[in-house]
Amino acid sequence: MSLQRPTRNTESGAILLLVMMLMISLFGLGITALWLTSGTMQVGTNVNQRTQALYCAEAGIERARAALNSLPAPNITTLLKGSGDAADDVPSTLDASGNPVGVGAILLDGTTVLKAVAFPPTSFKRNTGTATAPVSATMGTYTVWIRNDTAECRQGNYLNDANGSVRIRSRGLAPDNLTTVVLEVAMGGAPGSGGTSTTTSFVPVLCNSGKNSCDDNTSTVSGVVVN
Repeated sequence: MSLQRPTRNTESGAILLLVMMLMISLFGLGITALWLTSGTMQVGTNVNQRTQALYCAEAGIERARAALNSLPAPNITTLLKGSGDAADDVPSTLDASGNPVGVGAILLDGTTVLKAVAFPPTSFKRNTGTATAPVSATMGTYTVWIRNDTAECRQGNYLNDANGSVRIRSRGLAPDNLTTVVLEVAMGGAPGSGGTSTTTSFVPVLCNSGKNSCDDNTSTVSGVVVN
């Protein structure tokens, strides 16, 4: 009687290997999805913070326009000199490109120093959300500076406004205290108003954002800068 040698199963463990590979693939897909979701949420958060900082900066510009249009008319020369606040950055010289060194003096709205002003004010009664999804009572803060226009600064006239044109710089700071948006506009007399520093006809002249985006040497049409 002869005994047959048992045949070796060459497929032993193949199913286990396939299952392990499938599990590793699913794990990798899960990690990738989690990473993409986290990145999308971070992008959304950053956009939200920047949007709130932009709203604050725009509120600062509107506050400045209202202050310059108030009655009695503010003394522009006094505003240009600043109040001695630590955040004052009144220019007194030019850089190599002929632009003023310094963003200006902190703007005074009557007796209020427009520095780190919360927006919106409490009177807006902004929704504070719920315990699980709180919403900040404010969108952030804004700080506003005023300086003489670049054309006059280039003539060495930093503190005395002679042509009724000034530069307003507003910086909005988001609730994270990190995200900022800076807007800068030229404000001067309305077309045909004469535009002296004693008139109250200040209207914004739109400029690109930036410290030295435009000045009196830029062409204007109906009060809007043409770059």
